[in-house]
Amino acid sequence: MEVPSVANTARIIDYWLGGSHHFPVDEEAAKVFEQVYPKSPEVFQELRAYIGKVSRYMESQGINQFVVFGAGLPTCGNVHEAAPESKVVYTDIDRANIEIGRALLANNPQADYTFCDVTNLMTLDQSVIANVLGNVQRLGIVLIGVCAFIKDETLTQVLEQLYDWSPAGSILALDFDGKAAAEYPQLLQLMDSLGAHLYLRNPAMIKPLLGRWQLSSAGILPVSMWEAEVSSQVMEINEQAFMYGCVVYK
Repeated sequence: MEVPSVANTARIIDYWLGGSHHFPVDEEAAKVFEQVYPKSPEVFQELRAYIGKVSRYMESQGINQFVVFGAGLPTCGNVHEAAPESKVVYTDIDRANIEIGRALLANNPQADYTFCDVTNLMTLDQSVIANVLGNVQRLGIVLIGVCAFIKDETLTQVLEQLYDWSPAGSILALDFDGKAAAEYPQLLQLMDSLGAHLYLRNPAMIKPLLGRWQLSSAGILPVSMWEAEVSSQVMEINEQAFMYGCVVYK
């Protein structure tokens, strides 16, 4: 692969996760983010750990077929590594991520990578779903690292479409950027300059967006605190969390 001259978000995150699929331009961009928000590596390490926790939880509930939206790079504990007995289709809108992802998964018959814009499920290649997942019974759907970039009205429609699309018994894992990011206006300005506006939400703002999806007993928690057996009703929630996570059911 030709060494790129433009940084890529997924490769920046790979750098923060200690991966090997990034380039000098990504390291330079990562350091800019760290100057604006020094805890950037920690935040994304916690987010990847959250992906592992929800993937293992869904697998423990009998789910072994996953679709991951806005997947980034399938490395460093992403879904097929966290739930190795399962079949996984990764999707993204970033062609560079898809190219790298396909190369990484080339020898894995239980996983593949394809294009999909989650705001339009018609863009998802159903032949890839059929080839990798086979006859879909219940889906584990992972929508992590995506919701923060989608405004409320569109996100409500996305979650409704996912509900209609998924079989009964499916489980969806999500995350949302919390209000803590507002304490770092330079970070928000940097994201805006990259054309990636962040929509910040607290738990009270998140619940109405879930629509017909049923929230698990764990509720909406900071991703670093999320555990399937933890109840948000008995835990003091930090309203200034940088990222929240929740698992919902159909």
